[in-house]
Amino acid sequence: MAAKLPLTARKNIRDEYNEKIGDLKSQIKEYTGEDYEFVVVFEELYPKVKADDQYQTTSPGSIAFNAYSSLVDQLKTMTDEGEDQLVKEHFNKVVHTRKVNILIEDMESGYTLCRVKDGVLELVYKTDNFGTNTSYIASELAKALDESYLETNRSELPLTARKGFRDDYEQKKKALMGRISEELLGAFVDLVADPEAIWRLAIEEQAKLKKRDQSEIDLESINRNMGSAIYAYFDGFASTLNYVFKQDGMMVEAFMEACPKKEIHFKLVAKPDLSRSYNDGVFEDGAYVIRASPQTWYTNSSYACEDIEKLL
Repeated sequence: MAAKLPLTARKNIRDEYNEKIGDLKSQIKEYTGEDYEFVVVFEELYPKVKADDQYQTTSPGSIAFNAYSSLVDQLKTMTDEGEDQLVKEHFNKVVHTRKVNILIEDMESGYTLCRVKDGVLELVYKTDNFGTNTSYIASELAKALDESYLETNRSELPLTARKGFRDDYEQKKKALMGRISEELLGAFVDLVADPEAIWRLAIEEQAKLKKRDQSEIDLESINRNMGSAIYAYFDGFASTLNYVFKQDGMMVEAFMEACPKKEIHFKLVAKPDLSRSYNDGVFEDGAYVIRASPQTWYTNSSYACEDIEKLL
């Protein structure tokens, strides 16, 4: 049976945690649409606090409240105050137990971390550092959600990539298509990219490599930059049209004849399939296709289409 906590600690838990935590529960429901349980067993935490640290020994309630408050603040930002359905749904799917715990344990580096384990979101302090860097304890929540999700859904697109594709590419696509249409003298072409296919190809190609070579494919970068990289390749196409075609009617006509589907695609292919080191552009099935490999992701993206005139 756990030892009884000192009076000062129990009073702090009553006044600074029990009497205030209801407000945070209301906020997390506002941002996620679900009721969450804040699980903190002070009797189990207390033996792990630093005995000669007055803050840790007398203020466990304040520390726990502040940790949960940091999480709620992070969710407020991530979910756009509850308006971002994509983030809300993903958070609720990964943290399926609807529980958030606070733990103290040994760490090799850092003072705090957050992770999802068996559907429980855990806010973790380093031993002897209970209450240190509390404002950062949930700062890598998105990464924790991705890591947990990928453990059982490795070939499916993580939250960071889905959100990046939406925010950094789809929301900017219309303006970019307008620029391209201007360079093509008013001709319309659609921009096509499949982030799920991009992610699957990267996963498959990494799995083919020997373990020592798997770092050649930076899955974290592909996840983090899904939207911005796709945008950069299409933006490079627009820039190439500007300095190669120069709104020359003959050039535009030749391109449109070679691209009857009126589609510009971006996709990843196996590295040996590229005609150049980092990326290339080819006409394929009536569309113009910008290609890169997982190993050369987001590298020299502005030059991917520089040989376009040679293909016409």
